[in-house]
Amino acid sequence: MSLYPPFFNGKIGVVDLTTQASYTVDLPWELCGDSIGGASLNARILSEYESDSLVFGTGPLTGSFAPASSLLVGTFRSPRWDHLCHVPFMLRSGPELKFSGLDCLVVRGVAPEPCALFLSRGRVRILPVPDSAGKAVPELLQALRKKAPGFRASIVTGPAADRNSPHASASVGSHGSLDKVGLAARMGTKNLKAVLFNGIGGLPFRQDHPALSKATEKMLRDSGALTRAGFVPVLKGLADGPEAAGSLRGKLGRNRACYHCPCPCMTYAEIGKGTPERQGILMLDHAGWAALARKSDHALHLLKGCLELGLDPLAAAHVLREDRPIREALSTVESLAASGTAIDEEDYPSASGIDTRDCRILGGGITPLTPGRSWTVRAASALILGICPVFMQIAGRLDRSDLLRFLSSDAGEVKSLAALLDGQVEMLLEGKIPEQGSG
Repeated sequence: MSLYPPFFNGKIGVVDLTTQASYTVDLPWELCGDSIGGASLNARILSEYESDSLVFGTGPLTGSFAPASSLLVGTFRSPRWDHLCHVPFMLRSGPELKFSGLDCLVVRGVAPEPCALFLSRGRVRILPVPDSAGKAVPELLQALRKKAPGFRASIVTGPAADRNSPHASASVGSHGSLDKVGLAARMGTKNLKAVLFNGIGGLPFRQDHPALSKATEKMLRDSGALTRAGFVPVLKGLADGPEAAGSLRGKLGRNRACYHCPCPCMTYAEIGKGTPERQGILMLDHAGWAALARKSDHALHLLKGCLELGLDPLAAAHVLREDRPIREALSTVESLAASGTAIDEEDYPSASGIDTRDCRILGGGITPLTPGRSWTVRAASALILGICPVFMQIAGRLDRSDLLRFLSSDAGEVKSLAALLDGQVEMLLEGKIPEQGSG
């Protein structure tokens, strides 16, 4: 079956940073039919370009009425492990890309100076951002709003990427992300500071989608899958989660959910409550927080430092000595952001039977709430379909067939799509760039 319309615009934006050229090409319908979308489609598109290119793409359900349809996936060949990695980005990044009129963005070459890409109305503009190197992420966002007022979502890098740290982590706005495999570092080598999205359009999804969405959400509520919202319930699914949750007691505020998500897994935390320096940060990286909380009583301050630097908190926790004074700990974090040396570590979010390589291929930061093969299949399926991979585990009652019904109301087609999805999951976990023409 063809998955567009209505699930894709049928357009790919291509940018050559070296020549400063940008243009659009048609998204071949057979690619959507064979690859379904998301990380799998990204890998197929990447096979048509240089191996050091980046691809940002959406799944067929991204921006739809399906629950937690927030996902954008960044795909690149990791220089650290020499295989493909696929980084999930949530909040509103995926819908804003798709509603900008493009389904995917290919980034080639190296810019002569720091730049940002602005996607709107089916076009990509290259914006020079001089004097941005070394700016903390919040400062960079302020500068970008002057360059491109009105953007609705962003993926940005910070000083860690400017300094070629392999532990640089791309950030959704100023909130960080689940990038633990160096996508931000690859953006840094391209002089790409940010990708900005201004989604002002939409897609004509089937008329039965709102009712199907309500029925799916009711099924999940009746099953009890959505009763425990917020950052802490998901955090407690990690080995060190209960202890890390205790360190947040009295510091948490309102919850926040991604696009069309009925069960928020993020919560704002206050730093310096009751003091003049009171500030809030959005807690979304469960593994990063658990690692930092284990090392320091000042973990919220350290997390804030990581977010400003665009640095992976999990990597920062690896180099911290326990219970160091806050100034010493912050200095250690700063040093890691300035270092070009990779940490030899295997400590990705772990659970029984989950392969470390699979964790890396799927971005390195997806919290494992289900064991072994179940985690791998659910997370990979989410990255193909365009659904938040954390929600796919929270909503354990949610079967893939429940999501595939949003793609087709025909039972036979749903069965065929399920078999195709199984094949694409296996290809994804090989970590290879598919050969041109492979299905």
